[in-house]
Amino acid sequence: MALAPSLQKAVHQIAEGGQFLWQKGWAEKNAGNLSFDVTDLLPRKKKNLSRSTFAESSVIPPGVEGRSFLITGTGVRYRDIQREPEHCLCLLTPSEDLKGYHLLWGGRGEGFKPTSELASHLQMHKALLGRGGKLKVVVHTHPNELIALTHLPETNHQEGLCRALWSMIPEAKLFVPKGVGLVPYALTGSTALAEQTILILEQGFKVVMWEKHGALAVGEDPYRAFDLVDAMNKAATLYLLCKNTGVNPQGLTEDQIEEIGRTYPEKD
Repeated sequence: MALAPSLQKAVHQIAEGGQFLWQKGWAEKNAGNLSFDVTDLLPRKKKNLSRSTFAESSVIPPGVEGRSFLITGTGVRYRDIQREPEHCLCLLTPSEDLKGYHLLWGGRGEGFKPTSELASHLQMHKALLGRGGKLKVVVHTHPNELIALTHLPETNHQEGLCRALWSMIPEAKLFVPKGVGLVPYALTGSTALAEQTILILEQGFKVVMWEKHGALAVGEDPYRAFDLVDAMNKAATLYLLCKNTGVNPQGLTEDQIEEIGRTYPEKD
């Protein structure tokens, strides 16, 4: 299957976004994963496309049948996507009976499989469809300073974390007005981690922190999802820079933070 220009653009965005994450130091080895609901970018006659491979799976949730996703593979390094997109990504669509999925593109190489977090990603996309369907991308990465805040007692709870981040720079409140949801530590790849994350997404959050693990963000495209993590990590960096001087940061006042929220209400 030759990719339509719209899908080529989506692959480019994922590849470039992967470079951003790697250059930031947020993607050690094969850490992180990403999925992009590209259903609306497929040619209208997508049902007639050649489906090269059918893979058995028990991880397809109801509610995503008929949709198509670009998604990273198991063991893929973000830094390699730009160089070898067809070996690092695949385009898949769940089968109508939800017993598996068809690979439409990519997934080249012996033993290629979509990310082991496929079930979680598809569940999250289902949740995003319930929010209107504008948010197409789910990205998971390991931003250093944000993770560090979940190791500190004063910011290892949702209220303290949001207050610290919002207080450090106006853009934190401006870009992420609802704040950051926090999932208590759960085993990597576990059902508990996925379920708690989905509950937070269903509450309208766009950024979720996994305690002592990493961050997850959703956006209209890979760039916008990256921007949200970038803004929050900038605030976390400033917080830690102040702490490193031996002084607790003064931060914006509650009134100042509320003024930003009133002046620039969330549009989505």
